[in-house]
Amino acid sequence: MPFELANRYSHKHLIVQPVDLWLSPPESYLCVQDGLIISCGVLYSLCYLFYMRKIYQDKTFPGILEYLCPNMAYEIYYAFVTTSTRFERFSFLTWFLLDVSFAAVAVTSLYPYGGRGMITGKLFIGALVGIGFLYTLCRYFPDDREQVTAYWTGILLQLPVGWGSIYLLLKRGDTKGQSLEIWITRYLGCFTAYGVFFWRYLNAPQNWSYVGSFWSIAIIVITLIPETAYPFVYAYVNHKEKVKTV
Repeated sequence: MPFELANRYSHKHLIVQPVDLWLSPPESYLCVQDGLIISCGVLYSLCYLFYMRKIYQDKTFPGILEYLCPNMAYEIYYAFVTTSTRFERFSFLTWFLLDVSFAAVAVTSLYPYGGRGMITGKLFIGALVGIGFLYTLCRYFPDDREQVTAYWTGILLQLPVGWGSIYLLLKRGDTKGQSLEIWITRYLGCFTAYGVFFWRYLNAPQNWSYVGSFWSIAIIVITLIPETAYPFVYAYVNHKEKVKTV
């Protein structure tokens, strides 16, 4: 039978929200959503790999190591509350494993053997506290598959990254721990992550009204300002760094 294989997988999509299914969305809506989710996952995975390479090479962390705690909490908590299939759960947990790998590379690259146990313990406890916070937050703001809290905590976690990166470039006067490869994957990752929710909002605004709210737009704009300026600041600092070494 023609297209039998394609038809077999025609209704297999990623993290489909029940509120959207009730509206009988067309296949194109779900396919675009799948593409954005997959693109986001690939871009952020590459971003983490580029971060790990630079940290290992430069022995410098581009920020506060403890900031990995809420990220790890986010990845492991929402891996279980927003997913419905083993494949979705595996994909989310892959991001968590990248967080753990990121932390492991940072700890082994930046701390002597004797001091690694303490910082590892701090990261572990911090992640547990983060999971507890997200669990409590979801009890106060219950939602189908916890998309409301996932959205707001996600965009808030992304908010300080660009500002912190520019601050460290200017404060340290060098590009250690940072690179344009990290920036471009992080920058495009922002757009695909936002794109998932805005695609939903533009097609079914009654289900995703908070995505188009004032505070949502404001946080995204404030997040993208430093990310857009980043390559120019990076080029400026990189030039000054090269002049110093001449």
